[in-house]
Amino acid sequence: MSFEYSEKVKDHFRNPRNVGTIKDADATGRVGNPVCGDMMEIQIKVEDNIIKDIKFKTFGCASAIATSSMVTELAKGKTLEEALEITRQDVADELEGLPPIKMHCSNLAADALHAAINDYMEKQEKGITPPGEDEYEVAVIGGGAAGLAAATISSYVGLKTVIFDGGQWGGLLNKFCPDKLIENYPGLTDKMTTRELTRSLLDDAREQEAKLVNEYVNDIEIDSEFKTLTTDSRTYKARMLVLASGSSPAKSGIPGEEKFAVDDGGIYYLTADPSRLTGKRVLVYGHGYNALSAAGCLGGIAGSITLVTDEASFMVPEREMDWVKCIDGLKILNSTTLLEIQGAAKVEKAVLEDQTEGERVEIIVDAVVLATGMVPNVGLMGKLGVEVDESGFVKTDKYQRTSLDGVYAIGNVASEIDLLVVAEAQGTIVAHDAYRKLRGG
Repeated sequence: MSFEYSEKVKDHFRNPRNVGTIKDADATGRVGNPVCGDMMEIQIKVEDNIIKDIKFKTFGCASAIATSSMVTELAKGKTLEEALEITRQDVADELEGLPPIKMHCSNLAADALHAAINDYMEKQEKGITPPGEDEYEVAVIGGGAAGLAAATISSYVGLKTVIFDGGQWGGLLNKFCPDKLIENYPGLTDKMTTRELTRSLLDDAREQEAKLVNEYVNDIEIDSEFKTLTTDSRTYKARMLVLASGSSPAKSGIPGEEKFAVDDGGIYYLTADPSRLTGKRVLVYGHGYNALSAAGCLGGIAGSITLVTDEASFMVPEREMDWVKCIDGLKILNSTTLLEIQGAAKVEKAVLEDQTEGERVEIIVDAVVLATGMVPNVGLMGKLGVEVDESGFVKTDKYQRTSLDGVYAIGNVASEIDLLVVAEAQGTIVAHDAYRKLRGG
């Protein structure tokens, strides 16, 4: 079927007016047509009963975009009562006509506007006001991949969002091994380093106008309306809270660990700064990807590396083992237990036992990196009574909701599945669920 669009329709399709979101919108209207698949969302900012600002986002055909653009132009500057009188015929007339089969688009545009105005009026009746300067709809604790994804998508859908991280943006992987290529991530595998991914995530968050706060959250209080978060500099309030604080290396309990883990004694964990081990003889002890990553990031830095696991293998794909095996000065010991770490003031030797032969051996080392496991950073949320499972991970449902109303948990604090793609997916799920709960969609 062919039909001709007017020049005005073409202009508003090619150069739509008022596209985007209002971060502190007073109200939102959303409508859709299940037959054609068009979806429209309109946000308004109201001052003294006048629509001072209006933005739209539309998924649909040329007519859907053009009518959304036109209805925002018609409504801007009008009183709420005047805007409610805008009809689908008004929209079509201003566009110099629409093909008959596309008239439903103008109907949707007017409906979305009316829905936004009705949303505003209902909020006024209930005494609901938009967030203040330090009030947010969503607050995210933790600036790793999961947290940045949650903050970016929350802002993208129009929720006023703040994210906190007092350490290094990008999480442990970016801190420990920023130049390692991303793996196990469809579309990005071997194409981008963790540093580059972090930079991309931060750019996205800033582009969507999420507020980034490089501070730790020191205290959290929860009441029926807000979650109150306190940092060193100020206090913030949020209606929804996302815990994305990740995990930290677990203590191994190996004799000598406690003694040498302080005062630069030679015991390090997954978060060790590789440059501190330049030229040293290093033993890396642990399991799976974490141990391999720790060893891999020391390649070309440490003088020698002994990679040890008490399991029969590291249980990773062969391509990952091949990557590690290419490191000069690397020795791998499977089925070997680290029994003790010895030395006077600093680490001097490690006592190992071959599980197959039962033979013990001592090797001279300057440092030991332990990658034996991770524990969730539940922290302040644990004090508030959030439910955790037997392994210490925060319990969540399929939407990542926790046992506390309006509180979500994502990433390594909620799951032992240590994959970037999963963490970012969880962040996206949370953003959309928070939107539905806050905007009633």
